[in-house]
Amino acid sequence: MTIDSPPAAQMVTVTGTTSEIGLSGRAPIGGVTVAAYSEGATTPVAMTTSAADGTYTLTIETNGTALDGYLKGTLSGKKDTYLYPAGPLAADISGATILMLTQQTFELASTLAQGGQTPGMGFIGVQVYNTEMTMGIADVTLSSQPGGTVRYNGSNGLPSSTGTMTLADGLGYIFNVPAGMVTLSATGGGMTFRSHAVNARADTVTTTLIQP
Repeated sequence: MTIDSPPAAQMVTVTGTTSEIGLSGRAPIGGVTVAAYSEGATTPVAMTTSAADGTYTLTIETNGTALDGYLKGTLSGKKDTYLYPAGPLAADISGATILMLTQQTFELASTLAQGGQTPGMGFIGVQVYNTEMTMGIADVTLSSQPGGTVRYNGSNGLPSSTGTMTLADGLGYIFNVPAGMVTLSATGGGMTFRSHAVNARADTVTTTLIQP
């Protein structure tokens, strides 16, 4: 937590699902360790394990200050995944999906999208959602600073090298970004979106939400 974080409820509850990504889409996966961290900390402020159906609930004591940090999903055989919300956690949120995938699936996604992912670089998966987190927003373009290779899903639901904006799923990808803090921005969709920064760690999966 930082002194610049906004006020928050004393207790914040995060609920969501851990899902594995494959060529056939997403499927719930249980047994994933889900932990919440303040940015820069090494000890989690809350931790749980997702149930067999992939659902999880985290209850975070905030002491009245929003959590400026992230969720981390870990499971043997899958790449570590970091999920950054659209802003500091100041109130309960639901639908926080943590996407798990194997190294093989990750490499296949880079190949399909011609993302050019190389060892030692960061990767960011972006989910552009409405404020209720119930649906994706189409016709949105993504950018980052420092920059990377921006890609979107194709009509088949797989990463594509030819898309120029999000489809109805609201998903986009930024391959091969320098490891470290990266500021993400989104435009389009008839809405104004909030830019924010995430820590894109090398050789892991960083995901984030962008919302109006």
